[in-house]
Amino acid sequence: MSGFRFLNRKSLSWIPVLLCVGAMRAQSCMVLSPPNISANGTASLDLSLYSARGGEPTTVQWTFEYPSSRIQSLAVDEGPALTSAGKTAMCSGDGAAYNCVAVGTNTKAIGNGIIAKLTAVLAPGATAAAIQIKSPLGASSAGYLIPIRSIVLSGSGADVPSDCKPQPPKRAPVRK
Repeated sequence: MSGFRFLNRKSLSWIPVLLCVGAMRAQSCMVLSPPNISANGTASLDLSLYSARGGEPTTVQWTFEYPSSRIQSLAVDEGPALTSAGKTAMCSGDGAAYNCVAVGTNTKAIGNGIIAKLTAVLAPGATAAAIQIKSPLGASSAGYLIPIRSIVLSGSGADVPSDCKPQPPKRAPVRK
């Protein structure tokens, strides 16, 4: 009987490792689209959130960093994923960084998709909008930290990396 307990206890010691490996694969990602620059000197970008099913945050925060020599001002509006979750984006910043938090008075998870629409007014003579996402974090409705990876896409053919796209749940093998 003691051998059974040892095997049982030993097999249970692997549970935290398995949970961590699963969590690493199910990491959430914030993806900033390539800028669409108009003739009037404004750049439009979309910030999207991708999370595995069951790992969606209820609150997220991030910082946009940019060179003040190229960008005069930023404005952030809620995207459809935030609106449908009943959340709002609140942002403030200075000439080089813009801090944002998306919150609401409910515990509804923020689904996959565009969470924010960013408009950058370019400085005279600037031809590009070099904006980075820094310090993205999420939180669950229970208050647990959800790490979020950030990706900035460049170029018109850029696509979200496959490790950031939500994967359908894997089916358990059928045993006969």
